[in-house]
Amino acid sequence: MMGLPSIAVDLDGVLADTITSCCRIINAKHSTSLRPTSFVNWKAWEIAEITMDEFFRTLDEAWLDWQTIPPTENELADKVGRLQDFSKVDIVTARNPPTVASAKSWLHAQRIRFNSFVRTNSGMDKINLDYDVFIDDSPDVMAALSSRPNRHGIIYSQPWNKAVPVNRGIYRVESWNEIPEIVLGILSAEQSK
Repeated sequence: MMGLPSIAVDLDGVLADTITSCCRIINAKHSTSLRPTSFVNWKAWEIAEITMDEFFRTLDEAWLDWQTIPPTENELADKVGRLQDFSKVDIVTARNPPTVASAKSWLHAQRIRFNSFVRTNSGMDKINLDYDVFIDDSPDVMAALSSRPNRHGIIYSQPWNKAVPVNRGIYRVESWNEIPEIVLGILSAEQSK
């Protein structure tokens, strides 16, 4: 680890509470009563009883109305900003290209500071990027990170990732308040190797 440590922060489910907006859209279209807590596994489309394609189109639709997407926590800009004191923070997301401008507008409106906005073709492409720590809500990303030496992940707790085990290099948080201390611990351990 040379220079300033780098942190990859996911957008959907970690910063932006897009599932709340998705529930509103799906409920309106299908007369359902889904809530964010309904989504107890990663395959949200199965729980919503819609196709995977419709679910991802709904996610894009939510982003096109970005002003209605709440943050995952209150005072999120201050909490994320604490990482900027000792690291480089990039937003790393698999957002579809037509929604990138909306995502950037949301980040700006939320006053969330970051160094770069990095778009990957898929969530799993993230793990091939060179970051010291990944903060994500994806069970798949965490499983892949745990199998790679010198990779560290912080899983941001959501109903769909409760079954993800915390093991070598993987940490679980319930709140952004916990993240800076964990990141500092990871960085300290890496530097002492």
